[in-house]
Amino acid sequence: MSDETRSAEPAVQLWTRDGFQGALSVVTRPTYAPDYLSVEGPHAPRRAVLDHLTPDDATDPQALPTTVATSRLGVRLHVSGRRTPMPFVVRNVEADEIHFIQSGTVKFETDVGSLIAGEGDFVCIPRAIAYRYSPVDGAMRSVIVESPSAVKLTPPAPSGMLNVARDLKYAEIDQDIRPGGPTRLILKTLDGENTVFTMPHDPLSLGVLLSESVPVWKLNLSSIQVHAYLPEGGPPSQFLSSGTGDILMFNLSARPGGRPPVHINADFDEVICYVRGPGAWGGCTEPGTLTCVPKGVIHHGPSEDVHEGYQAWLLETRATLRWTPRAIAVSQLMETGNYAPHPSTVK
Repeated sequence: MSDETRSAEPAVQLWTRDGFQGALSVVTRPTYAPDYLSVEGPHAPRRAVLDHLTPDDATDPQALPTTVATSRLGVRLHVSGRRTPMPFVVRNVEADEIHFIQSGTVKFETDVGSLIAGEGDFVCIPRAIAYRYSPVDGAMRSVIVESPSAVKLTPPAPSGMLNVARDLKYAEIDQDIRPGGPTRLILKTLDGENTVFTMPHDPLSLGVLLSESVPVWKLNLSSIQVHAYLPEGGPPSQFLSSGTGDILMFNLSARPGGRPPVHINADFDEVICYVRGPGAWGGCTEPGTLTCVPKGVIHHGPSEDVHEGYQAWLLETRATLRWTPRAIAVSQLMETGNYAPHPSTVK
């Protein structure tokens, strides 16, 4: 950031608990707090472009998605890039899963029915629901969030941010899935010690739906209204959260208002996925750019008031995330003013 830009910024720094919902302290500083010269150790801001990582399942149909971040609380992030259908079925017995489709079209077949998800869709697969998925036409790319605590839609009001009746789509019974022959069923656990059953039939072959409730759903990012407090903008509001409050998800797409404040988030790691433009979100211009600012790291963040528009979403988690070696290899240190690569990484 140029000295000119720095001098135009307000020298105000916020420290907050529970995001912006708890205790708050405000001070001024004579310097631009997000600046740093170098960093050593894992608790550092990083960014990565999804297309720079080739997930295992892109080349090996038998592979599971590739893990990019883990935590002691069990919250994990994975990336998938299948080019062929899954030849097995998975049941995650310890976590709910939210699959975000960054690119491609994907068919999900589950214990309670099937659905087709496209670019920008979030797909919720609760704990112990068996599923498999496949690209409908060519390759796909997705980010998967695992939450040991049950997740649900929790907008700040019953209507306004979400039009559930119009935009929430549920899995439906697919009579075309036949019982078939032997099928591998992988029971997935957080410790990575998965258990494999060989079933005499396809466990996703269904008859009829006997209940009104269907726990598998999809919702497109573009259907989630952005939330702003004019004229300054203010913090966004979550559309989804976990029962323990360990996970919050927000639509962070372009919205009116001022630039976010310089901030120390005492309780949440912040992971943002810049989905696509045409507008840039600060230093993020490539679709599918993941950024991560760990809790306690001073950050500012780019202006969200981008007239040409862009799409992005934010995951806040109380879990302290640690990037895996595979993810670090394709990532860069990030400056926390505009979320561009840190100057020390630019050759």
